[in-house]
Amino acid sequence: MAQRIDPATDRTAAARLLGCTPEEVGYCPRCQGLTRRYGKHAQIICPACRAAEPPSAADASR
Repeated sequence: MAQRIDPATDRTAAARLLGCTPEEVGYCPRCQGLTRRYGKHAQIICPACRAAEPPSAADASR
């Protein structure tokens, strides 16, 4: 399961974990952990919060 990246984590270290540049790192609006918030492949909600979501109806039909 994906783990939340603590907001006190250095942005460069968080960027390495997320596979992006430090400029693309920002805060998840749900948990305030760090996520790939900006840029071409931005994911506003962090991987930990997305993993905790129940599957949507659209996902179940696949």
